[in-house]
Amino acid sequence: MDFDSYLKEVKELNHHAHLYYTLDTPEISDNEYDLRYKSLIEFESANPLQVDPLSPTQRVGHAVSGKFPPFQHHSKLPSLGNVFSREELEAFVERVQKGLDGVMPRFTVEPKIDGLAVAIHYKEGRLEVAATRGDGLTGETVTPNVKTIRSLPLILNESVSLEVRGEIFMRKSTFSELEETFANPRNAAAGSIRQQDPQVASDRKLDIFLYQGVGVSIGTHSQTVSHLDSLGLPVNPNVPLCNSVDDIESAVDAIRQQKDDFDWEIDGAVIKVDDESYQDQLGFTIKAPRWATAYKFPTEQVVTRLLDIDVQVGRTGVLTPVAKLEPVRVTGVTVSNATLHNMDEIERKGVKIGDDVVVQRAGEVIPEVVRVQKTYPDSRSFEMPLNCPVCEHEVFHEEGDVAYRCLNPLCAARLKGNLEHFVARKAMDIDGMGKQLIDQLVDSGELKTLSDIYYLTFEQLEALERMGEKSAQNVLEAIEVSKTRPLARFVFALGIPFVGQRTAELLVEHFGSLEALLVASFDELLDVDEVGDVIAQSCVDTFQSFAFQHELKRFYDVGVKPEFKESVVASTKFDGQTFLVTGTLSSYSRTDAQALIKENGGRVVSSVSKKLNILVVGDKPGSKVEKAEALNAAGAEIQILDEDGFKAALEG
Repeated sequence: MDFDSYLKEVKELNHHAHLYYTLDTPEISDNEYDLRYKSLIEFESANPLQVDPLSPTQRVGHAVSGKFPPFQHHSKLPSLGNVFSREELEAFVERVQKGLDGVMPRFTVEPKIDGLAVAIHYKEGRLEVAATRGDGLTGETVTPNVKTIRSLPLILNESVSLEVRGEIFMRKSTFSELEETFANPRNAAAGSIRQQDPQVASDRKLDIFLYQGVGVSIGTHSQTVSHLDSLGLPVNPNVPLCNSVDDIESAVDAIRQQKDDFDWEIDGAVIKVDDESYQDQLGFTIKAPRWATAYKFPTEQVVTRLLDIDVQVGRTGVLTPVAKLEPVRVTGVTVSNATLHNMDEIERKGVKIGDDVVVQRAGEVIPEVVRVQKTYPDSRSFEMPLNCPVCEHEVFHEEGDVAYRCLNPLCAARLKGNLEHFVARKAMDIDGMGKQLIDQLVDSGELKTLSDIYYLTFEQLEALERMGEKSAQNVLEAIEVSKTRPLARFVFALGIPFVGQRTAELLVEHFGSLEALLVASFDELLDVDEVGDVIAQSCVDTFQSFAFQHELKRFYDVGVKPEFKESVVASTKFDGQTFLVTGTLSSYSRTDAQALIKENGGRVVSSVSKKLNILVVGDKPGSKVEKAEALNAAGAEIQILDEDGFKAALEG
C-alpha cells in the first residue's frame, strides 16, 4: 500500500464506520472491515510519520496526564426546567404564548437521554475539541475520550466550523456487561468519559446523540437536526412536530410507551419551541431556556410491608441485607425482594422489620427500599449477624468500613459465587454449568474448589437431579473445551479480589505469561497501566497463599494452563530486544508505545536489569533512568532513548 492508497483507504473505512455505527446500514461484512482495518495498522506501523489523524485507528488518542484541563464554553450550557403533569405542561405552554404575545408556536418532542452533556467543536469540518458541561460555563476538556465514540465523525461531510451539543450515553446492552462495576448506565458513561486512558473509554463502547447546533442559523430546531444529520452527525431520528398541548402530551405518551424498547436509558421527553427566532425572543432565565422544558417521567414508587431482612453472602464474603417484602407490582413486575445495600444505609433510613416502606425500581435496576413510610410499635430493629448465616464462621467488620465479611474461604455461599463467576461467559464460559447445577454440586459435596470442576466424572453428573446422559456429556465436553480459553480470561475467572476483566487483560499483556505474573513483585505490578496499590497488594497476597498455589497445581495437573498469544508481528526490526518504557510520552500512550514495540518483534519488560536492551524515556521518568545509568557504569549496555530516538528507531 502506498501513501495515496492509504489515504483513500482511510476515507473509505471512515465511510463504512459511519454506515455501521451511525446509520446501521453496513455495506461490507465485519470480517472485510477488520481485514482492511488491519492493513491500515500495518501501513501505519511501518510509516508512523505518515499516519493520518483521521484514520479510524486513531480513535483512541493519547493518554491525558494529570487532571483534565478546563474549557471555557463560548456560551452557557443551560440546564432544563421540568414539568411532571398535564397541568404543569399547560402552564409552560401558557408562559411561552405570553412571551410571544399570544402566538401559539409549534413544538418538537424528543426522548430525553439520561447521559452526560457535552459540547463538541468542529473547525473546517474536523473535530477539534470536546468538553463536558461542568457548571455550564466551565467544563473539562475530554477530547481524546470523546474521539473514541465510533458513531461520532472525526470529519464532517462539509468543511464547516460549528459547535454541536449532545448527550453521551452507554447502551443498555453494553451496560449489562458492566453492571457489577457501575450503579447505572449514566454513571458508567460519565465514569468512562473521565478516564485518563482513552482506551478505557473506547472499550466501553460509548454512544452519543447531538441535539443542538450553536451558531447554526437555519430557521427551526427540526431543520437544524436534519442539517446535523446531513453532516454525518448522529441525531435522534424521530422528532415530531406538535401544534397543541394535546399533540405534545400524545408525543410524550408515545415516548413513555416506547422507553423500554430503546437500547438506552431515558428519563423523560424534551419539549422545545421549534422556531429559532421565537427561541431568541423568549430567551433564558438565570438557569434555563424559557423555550424548552423536560417532561420528566416519575419513578414509580409503591408502599408495601417489610416482612423480614435476610442476609446474602457474595463470592467475596461481603454480607448484603436483602428486604423480604409483601409482594407488590412495580413498573409491571411483581417485586418481593429489594436491596438495602448495607448496614449504614439501614441505619441512615431508619428501616425496621414490620415497617411500611417505599420501594422503587428505576432504570430496570434491582428494586430498592427508598424510605420508611410508616413505622409501628411492634416494628423491630435489624442487627447484622455475628456469624455467617451460611457457614456460621465469625463475621468480620473493620471500624470505618461499611462491609461486614465472612472470611471463611470454604464458605458454601462464597464457593457458589466463585464457581458462578468462574464458569461465566466472560470468564471460562462453561456452557451448561448454571446456578442450579452448581448449587447441587456444592450441596452434594462434589465441588469444594474451582479446580474440582475439571475432576467431575460422567457418573457424578448423571446422578444429579434433571441431569440425563446427554446433558451430562454436554457439560463434560464444555468443561474440556474451556481448558483452552485465553490466559486473560483464566486470570479473570480466578476471582482475584479487585481484578476485573480489564485488569486481567492488562496484567497478561504486560507480563506475557502466567509464570511471570505469579512471581511479579509489588513494585513490578505497579508498573502496569491502571494498577494501583490495592490491586497490586491483592495480587501479591493471592499469589503467595498456599491455597492459591495448590489450586493452580491442580489446574495444571488436569491440563488447564491457558497461554497468552502474542500480537501479530508486523516486522522483526526489534527482534530479540527487550524494551522498557518509562515516563510520559507526548506522541504515544505507554500502552500504544508498548504495542508498537511488540508489533515490531520486541519484548516489553517491567523492570531495569542487565538484560534490558533499550530504555525509552519520557517526561518524569522516575528512578528507572538512574538504575539504568548505574548498570551501564558497571558494564551493562542499556541504550537510553528519548521520544525522538524512539521514533527514529521505529522508522529505521
